[in-house]
Amino acid sequence: MNIVIPAMNLPERLRRRGMARARIGYGQIFSRQLEASEVLNLRLVSGHLWVTLEGSRKDHLMVAGDAKSFAGPGRLVAEGIEDGAVVELGEDQ
Repeated sequence: MNIVIPAMNLPERLRRRGMARARIGYGQIFSRQLEASEVLNLRLVSGHLWVTLEGSRKDHLMVAGDAKSFAGPGRLVAEGIEDGAVVELGEDQ
């Protein structure tokens, strides 16, 4: 079952240092359309995450401790794999 997680709409109590924290379980999907000027930063707290950005030929396998920035335009899609993932997401200001 795929579930889209609106990560940037997380409750204030889950935000930390401008980052929103979310759990993406095994097989769950996070999807977000990034505009041309948007940058989304991901930091994996735990677990495993597969990430791709529309228009890019490169997929990313992230493990705990990894951090990557993704710049639009394009749809960013991430899926929890193996044991899922806890991820922190934030936008560049």
